[in-house]
Amino acid sequence: MPDLSNLKLVEEDITVADDAQYVDASAFPPPIPEGVYTFIQGKPTFKATAAGFLQAEMTHTVAGGEQDGKTISFDRISDKPFERSGVRVNMMKDQLRAIGDHATYRKHDEYAAAIAGGEGKPFKAEVQWEGGCAHAGTEHECQWTDDKVFRVKWMKNFVLNGGGKPNDSIPCPTCSQDVVARAKINRRIAS
Repeated sequence: MPDLSNLKLVEEDITVADDAQYVDASAFPPPIPEGVYTFIQGKPTFKATAAGFLQAEMTHTVAGGEQDGKTISFDRISDKPFERSGVRVNMMKDQLRAIGDHATYRKHDEYAAAIAGGEGKPFKAEVQWEGGCAHAGTEHECQWTDDKVFRVKWMKNFVLNGGGKPNDSIPCPTCSQDVVARAKINRRIAS
């Protein structure tokens, strides 16, 4: 039996449904095509990053058009500053500007309150496809931070199927496992 004594586990009764009632995970739906969409901001959940910055994770819903009602999940933004064209910016401020909030925030709790206040508000953003393979279970297996991870960006790099549309997965050239496309927000558009 594995030794778990060095792990900080919460003591609890981990009861799940029996096999007759258990619900298996379903496959993710195909990603929405790349483009600019109007989204409705989802409810944020907050946590601290390893570096001590505030991170919010949200699921947004497309509002209008052919993709109406579809979602972008696992959208993560933080208040960690970085340089863009020589100016100090952060992803939370990008999101706030996209929902029309042009106020200045300096503290984690101020950013959290402003992002939480954006739930249900519309914003525009550009979506791109990406995928990756860390060759799990093969002799090529590596960590996601390794430069040996096979990465694909942009819908055009997912081979077209017989119907002239891109496949939502392609085989990894290193290990032949499926590299599944995921739609993610690439750029938020200030309003």
